[in-house]
Amino acid sequence: MAHVTGRLSVRLLGPFAVTLDDTPVALSSRLRTLLAVLALDVGRPVPTERIAAAVWGKDRPADTRKAIQVLVTRLRAALGADAVRTTPGGYQLDVPPQAVDLSRFESALTESRASADPAEEYRLLREALTHWRGSPFETVDSDLLVTVDRPRLVQPALAAVERCADLALAGTPDPGTPDPSDADLGELAAALRELVAVHPLRESLWVRLMKVLDHTGRRADALAAYQDLYRVLRDELGTSPAEDARAAHRRLLTPEQPEQPAQPAMLPPPESTFRGRSGALTALDALLDSAPRIAVVDGPGGIGKTATVLHWAHRASGRFPGGTLYVNLRGYFPTNTPVAPAVAVRQFLDALGVPPARIPDDADAQAALYRSVLADRRVLVVLDNARDVEQVRPLLPGGRRCVVVVTSRNRLGGLVAVEGAARLALGTLTPAEAEDVLAARLGTARLAAEPEAARALLALCGGLPLAHVIVAERAAARPGAPLAGLVRELHQSRIAALSAGRDQAARSVFSWSYRALGADAATVFRLLGLHPGPHLTIPGVASLGALPRDRARAAVVELERASLLIELAPGLFTMHELLMDYATELVAQDPPEQSGAATVRMLEHYLGVAHQAEEALAPTEDRHTVGPPSHGVLGSPPPSGHDAGVALLDREAPVLVAMVRRAAATGNHEHTWRIARCLRPYLWGRGQVPTLLESERLALAALERLGRVPEQVGSRRWIAHALMRLGRADDAWRTIEPTLPPTERRVEHHVDDDAARAWLLSTAAAVLAELGRPDEALDHAERALDLFRGSGDRVGEGRTESAVGLYLRRLGKLDDALAASQHACTTLTEAGDVWIRGYTRELVGDIQLDLGDPGAAAATYRACAEDLRALGRTDELAGILAKLGAARDAADAGSTRSPSSTA
Repeated sequence: MAHVTGRLSVRLLGPFAVTLDDTPVALSSRLRTLLAVLALDVGRPVPTERIAAAVWGKDRPADTRKAIQVLVTRLRAALGADAVRTTPGGYQLDVPPQAVDLSRFESALTESRASADPAEEYRLLREALTHWRGSPFETVDSDLLVTVDRPRLVQPALAAVERCADLALAGTPDPGTPDPSDADLGELAAALRELVAVHPLRESLWVRLMKVLDHTGRRADALAAYQDLYRVLRDELGTSPAEDARAAHRRLLTPEQPEQPAQPAMLPPPESTFRGRSGALTALDALLDSAPRIAVVDGPGGIGKTATVLHWAHRASGRFPGGTLYVNLRGYFPTNTPVAPAVAVRQFLDALGVPPARIPDDADAQAALYRSVLADRRVLVVLDNARDVEQVRPLLPGGRRCVVVVTSRNRLGGLVAVEGAARLALGTLTPAEAEDVLAARLGTARLAAEPEAARALLALCGGLPLAHVIVAERAAARPGAPLAGLVRELHQSRIAALSAGRDQAARSVFSWSYRALGADAATVFRLLGLHPGPHLTIPGVASLGALPRDRARAAVVELERASLLIELAPGLFTMHELLMDYATELVAQDPPEQSGAATVRMLEHYLGVAHQAEEALAPTEDRHTVGPPSHGVLGSPPPSGHDAGVALLDREAPVLVAMVRRAAATGNHEHTWRIARCLRPYLWGRGQVPTLLESERLALAALERLGRVPEQVGSRRWIAHALMRLGRADDAWRTIEPTLPPTERRVEHHVDDDAARAWLLSTAAAVLAELGRPDEALDHAERALDLFRGSGDRVGEGRTESAVGLYLRRLGKLDDALAASQHACTTLTEAGDVWIRGYTRELVGDIQLDLGDPGAAAATYRACAEDLRALGRTDELAGILAKLGAARDAADAGSTRSPSSTA
């Protein structure tokens, strides 16, 4: 038996072929299948069970093991004795992986993903795709390989084509690198044409085809491609194109208004009197021109990490045409939980101008979108006050053109070891730097007049920048007082330090500053230890301290002038973490009834804020009333409309979510569920589903402790909706299921209140529909509808009629679905629920298209667009306008059914 002396080549990606020294080798059908299944895992053992399944399927010979041995012997005779090796339990194709085209494709694909250069990535992708000559395993007679393995292999190839198209359309962002040629784009267009014919339901391929056709001057063909996609989805799935395809279509229709990426500018203002840190600034400058593009600036609290990084970031911002991103991750904020990476990613996507409709609900998908948006942009990302590596990693851009600077009290060694980040450890100020800080604030003449006192102040501050700033502000506030007097006061105010060194200096300065405050300011500072952050307002301070507004404002001004508060924006303040630590220690010494009363006033104030903002949004089915503020609680003026309510919650939602957590932690159960309840429509509408889920779970726990069963039903419903939106329908059903009795599966029997029963039934229907059980969903929705009609709840009635229409459509009962949906529009109009009427009108238009009445659908979509415009829902409006355009096109081509009435 001959050994392999020539070069073996196996081709799986297209018509199966095998050659030795470029000479074709003829194999029987079963030998082709055997070699194919071995080549698929070249260099790895393949179990005999898998070989048998590939070669014979269910019709196996009586002695499968012997039959495989015979086939292997024949294959060795054809390829050489060493080509196939016997292994425990199977066989292995024992040739270099590069002998198989699939391995060459995967190798080039892996190399392309690791490339930081877009031009090189494009070249490697093109090289990888040359190995594809058609569908895998052509001329191989194996149901297993064709039905199971072929689809698995095709997916990365399709993704590679799409990435190739993206890179070709973007060009190469680095100067001196040639752009892909028109010939490349022409080849891509032809390849995409072939692929959409084979994979017509893969919208991402259609989107690239439209863009490539438009880029090569074939806009009419691109518009026709969208119409083809629309018809395919309508006919095959009964749906319409998603937002990406609709957005591409809109750009084709309005080419004179090209989409411009947003250039975020999120950096907080720098310190105007920043001095020193020349070594650190030089080290950061090195990030601009060479790897690594990630730096970790670490050091203890108050050492000046944020001030240093922000000073450098503003100085270097001109080198980042894509803008600057910033987030305070609050890793060490004493009274609040750290910012979850998913929350920060969502903030960045909003700042980068990604339309909410394009942002997926899943956190991993959002992170992937964030990396994609930054892939070809040069953006500075500042991640301030990180707690650990796990908080940072999801926020790292995928490309190499961005620069990331992280500040933390932790060294974040994992970033240094794995991501190759540069580490920059900040220490105390040098004597010269410390003197510069004081001189910048007090003037060199004042320091020169009392050199001994100046040196004593510097020594007492211990080189800690935060302590220097506070001392300097105190001295600047008393321009006529000798520095020696300040030194004596600082000596006298020393407190027992919890640790040595820098903490001792900081606490001495904090104590000294605190004791110098007026009565109101001192009270406010101490009580701020109860506030979870991340920012506060004067009405909130007034409520916390039970102070009139004017006195609260004066106290805040005094704290800000003493550098104990920082004004982020007019009327919006925050506090350094070390100062918050100190305030928390102070308030812990207060009698529990005193601090407890302050906490309740604070929570009641923010409940009022949340309720007023909720009132300005669209009406909800379970709106509840909030009584007038208690004594000592200062209310805020209500927002002047929907947009103002959204703007208020955009600003205050992080505080309100923190208040839900604080209320839960302090046992204030009423405030826990009431604040959470007010946040529902905003968090849902903004797509902040993980935050909504956390808030509602805390609310449910509070309601269970209070024994409020109807309100528990409301929380369970929202938890279920959030889980469904996150793609966790099974978990959603498990959330609803505890309300079901063990034998009779009717949710309403566990709840006495008709309204709560009705809403629970409607949610159960939605979950059942998501689980692919539309018959059961329709049954639950119809029972809910009876309850709503009996109780006179018109909002619930209209919304549930809309759901009934949706379920009937899924069951194929289109005429009934149209009647139910149109009646829902009437009911919602009478109830004043314009928000849901917009969604329902879209459903009516979709059903009219299903029934072959594009003229009526166009009129309905137009009415839907009017609702969306009135509500300011511009992202959804774009999708409806795309549907409207498609319906008009279809109507112009000739309606196949007489028009039905418009919703």
